[in-house]
Amino acid sequence: MYSNDQSEDELDEELTLSRLINTWDSFFQKYDYYSEVGKLTSHYPSEKSLYVSYNKLEEFDEEFAREILENPSEVLSAGEKKIKEYARIERETIHGREKDVVRINLRIVDLPEDIRFEIRNIRSPEVGKLISVTGIIRKNTEVLPRIMNACFECSVCGHRFFISQGKGKVDEPTRCPSEKCGLEKGKTRFKLITSESVFVDTQKIEIQENPENLGGGAQPLRMAVILEDDISGKLFPGDRVTLDGTLMADQKINSGTPLTEFSIYLYALNFRKTVKELDEIHITDEDEEKIHELSRDPKIMDKLISSIAPTIFGLEKIKQALVLQMFGGVRKVMKDGTAMRGDIHVLLVGDPGTAKSQLLRYMTEISPRGVFAFGRGSSSAGLTAAAVRDEFGEGRWTLEAGALVLADNGFVAIDELDKMDQKDTASMHEAMEQQTVTISKAGIMATLKSRCAVLAAANPKGGRYRPELDFMEQVDFPPPLISRFDVIFKIMDKPTKEGDLKLAEHVLRAHRLGEGYRSIENRGVEEETMTDAEIFEPPISKEMLRKYVGYAKSRVFPRLSDEAIAVLRDEYVNTRSSGEKKNSIPITARQLESTIRLAEAAARARLSAIVSVDDAISAKKIVDYFLYDVSASDGHIDIDLLMTGMSSVQRTDIERLSDIIGELKRSNKGSPMEDNVISEAISRGMSDAEVRKAIAKGKSLGVFFSPYAKRIDLV
Repeated sequence: MYSNDQSEDELDEELTLSRLINTWDSFFQKYDYYSEVGKLTSHYPSEKSLYVSYNKLEEFDEEFAREILENPSEVLSAGEKKIKEYARIERETIHGREKDVVRINLRIVDLPEDIRFEIRNIRSPEVGKLISVTGIIRKNTEVLPRIMNACFECSVCGHRFFISQGKGKVDEPTRCPSEKCGLEKGKTRFKLITSESVFVDTQKIEIQENPENLGGGAQPLRMAVILEDDISGKLFPGDRVTLDGTLMADQKINSGTPLTEFSIYLYALNFRKTVKELDEIHITDEDEEKIHELSRDPKIMDKLISSIAPTIFGLEKIKQALVLQMFGGVRKVMKDGTAMRGDIHVLLVGDPGTAKSQLLRYMTEISPRGVFAFGRGSSSAGLTAAAVRDEFGEGRWTLEAGALVLADNGFVAIDELDKMDQKDTASMHEAMEQQTVTISKAGIMATLKSRCAVLAAANPKGGRYRPELDFMEQVDFPPPLISRFDVIFKIMDKPTKEGDLKLAEHVLRAHRLGEGYRSIENRGVEEETMTDAEIFEPPISKEMLRKYVGYAKSRVFPRLSDEAIAVLRDEYVNTRSSGEKKNSIPITARQLESTIRLAEAAARARLSAIVSVDDAISAKKIVDYFLYDVSASDGHIDIDLLMTGMSSVQRTDIERLSDIIGELKRSNKGSPMEDNVISEAISRGMSDAEVRKAIAKGKSLGVFFSPYAKRIDLV
């Protein structure tokens, strides 16, 4: 009875397979796909996939099209069998048995939107079905061969035969199929003949949810994906993709014991890279009309500034820079391949309690493709990327993307940058300027893209900013990293009666408004009684601001006008000339490029195709503001303070002191007294304050040291 049931099941399977093959045959004939198969045959094995439109399948037979979505493995396998049958590609025959060396993939494109899932919404009913998942590639392994059709040899009779293999453990033979032998496993051994077996390329990747699709506080979920054959080796960490595939389930095993729980993964059928920037932001015709209406407002910049964290009091100049950072400049690629970044990098260094973290969180929420991270990365990839060996790669090295790679073509906010891991420091230089991350470890050679704007926040070394010290003395960053930032702001908590009064009123009103909103939720208080609501209501809502920025970045690419070029050129030359009297360098070409990026962003904020004189002047004011704030020495801008950590004047003073110490050391035949050095320097025209400051600076830089009490010497 059991064998009869089994025979009936086998018969049903054959009938189903026959029906599916005939349906595919009719479809291929009607839509002339056989001509495509013919082209595929002539290019095989360099081309191994036939791409079929789901729209045509639905037009041909709606029920058959839905069957593909419900049972993709069986239906697509039947289609591939028909393709191979038609293709008549030569097959090898060994000892009278066919060896299947042909693998032609049937891949469906133009799949319907109703099968698209967020990773967090995938549930058990989807197992075995065709689904689409969108996200960012976080990890990938190397491409490895997987045995698809294994050749075995019987050790007794020498007969060779083939067994098709699934995914996972090798399916070994239990009996020799030769009629002359027929011995079972245990009475004979079966040797795997790898040279005769058929392999397919396979790769494992990990996809993570897009951060912009997450609710507040939600952590992005991940899912493993298997890519095989001609679609393997084409996706890298940081790529934004939509993956179509069959949702599969693997049984979990604990200490050799099979569990009732299963882990899911996607067996990929096809993928589509996100080519356009910010194309995930859906903008309707009504939205576009509203965006253009906003751009025509002469006070659009003021409205944009007021829409940045309205509950945070003041910081208008910083908010203006953050608005421009959102829009960014224009990325350029010259004919020789040289790329010039358009993304604007901003650094906030300030006292605790000055709302730095709040600003970062808010900017992450409103910026398209915003990613938030901490200086000391929570993952092994840190802020950039890393080659790691973990369970995902099953003991092999895998490539894992960090925050800057995941934020490619977007925005990354990094809090507590001063606590950054030392291994990230060097790669941050490349990631911020060249906007790439290069990995060379454990045989992995890769260059990942990190084309994103960086907003970072840090605390001063001592916890609070000290106005009497230079900026570079109070931050724990190497000068090359500091120089990568286009704009740097220091935020000091200075007590002033007028400012403190305004701040207190703002904070108290914000709390009263929050209490009112809670009362509305719980007791039905009328919203009309909320007298402070207008103060904290942004002129442009978060959602509209995201759409406005997304529209501007994807549609508007401003060009410098002749007038703007003249203004920027003259301002640059005049600023450089101002340093001649002090024998210092106020700015370099790097600051000119920062000004250009800010000017382009200002034009973008107006949806203007031309950078005007006003845009150029506005950008120059921001750059001058921050330079006077963080790189001024005795009232004069000296970019060396940021570039090298020491101003030109300080360098000259240290050099003079070095000469004096050297002379006194030779005459005294030993380390001179510090007081004698100070007296000699004063006699040569330096002031007491200048000498003592130069000595302290020289000691902090390792130029001078004290071998004994009250003595000084050169290192």
